[in-house]
Amino acid sequence: MKINGIQRPQVDVTPGVRRAVPQRGASPAARVAVSNEAKQLAEARAPAVSDAAKVARLAAAIARGDFMIDADRVVERMMGEER
Repeated sequence: MKINGIQRPQVDVTPGVRRAVPQRGASPAARVAVSNEAKQLAEARAPAVSDAAKVARLAAAIARGDFMIDADRVVERMMGEER
């Protein structure tokens, strides 16, 4: 299907399924290789959960409705990551 001159893939809308419908004359799917360096960078950026007790306390506070977000602290941490 073309929209604004751009070829868009058709999508199977069967409930619970979301996949592109193959087009006639379409080229095979591109293969992507992720380097070991890229994998290491992704792992390094992944947050580590090191304090299970803290996670449990936060989950309980959220469940009770007691958890309050300190917007100023969030902004300070976000800005610190950008530096």
